[in-house]
Amino acid sequence: MRISSILLTIAISITVFGCAGTPAIDTSKPIDPDRVISLVEKRNAGLQALEGYGKLSVDSPEFSNSGSVSLTILKPDSMQLEISGPFGVTLARAMVTRTDFVFYNGWENTVAEGETTVGNLRKVLRLALGFSDILDIMTGTFGFGLVPENIPPVTALDGSEYTLTWRDGNETLEYVVDLDYLAVQHFTRREQGIVQEEITFRDFRKKSGFHLPQVITISRPSNDESFSIVYSSQSINDLPVEFTFSYPNSARKISF
Repeated sequence: MRISSILLTIAISITVFGCAGTPAIDTSKPIDPDRVISLVEKRNAGLQALEGYGKLSVDSPEFSNSGSVSLTILKPDSMQLEISGPFGVTLARAMVTRTDFVFYNGWENTVAEGETTVGNLRKVLRLALGFSDILDIMTGTFGFGLVPENIPPVTALDGSEYTLTWRDGNETLEYVVDLDYLAVQHFTRREQGIVQEEITFRDFRKKSGFHLPQVITISRPSNDESFSIVYSSQSINDLPVEFTFSYPNSARKISF
């Protein structure tokens, strides 16, 4: 009986402590990039909803502003945001789905409605991105949807940072994956060696079992554009998600 108890204790210890300390990727052996991509995508798929608060900044030749932001996202098809300025003044509110959007401009007291296209999102949100990309970036679940098919990546390992690089003609895509969090922490797109776009995810913190970035930045040097969001609080997968979008009846309507 004593021996059985001892063996049972040892078995439990090996199971609990051995498994807890086993990394998802064994960096002492050759790393399969397809496995890394699969694990990142699996991690990303686990986040269904996010509610966050923080500070948002946009800077471009056409528009520069910053303010407090609250975000409610339900993947893959809905996002509500509100941007507030000093003294809690509402600068903007938006409700965006895969098909259409409603955008309230607090300064002009106008409501714009239209189809969810890259061009329209640039007009109202100042982000020249597809809707799915916006959701993935805002939730820190950026994946590999841009990589070319049938072209293997060149890879490099530096500590826990695993870099995957795809070259297709004049375009180069570089992803840096943090193997501890199984998340993309940096993305760079180059054309003819010149940086066209950089997306960075920093300050990962654990939220309900997920490590999520608190600081997200987008930079487009050739267009002199930058965007950043710094979260002060986040909650994830708190389902069901409730959207509370509204605007004044006095707002003038605009159609895109």
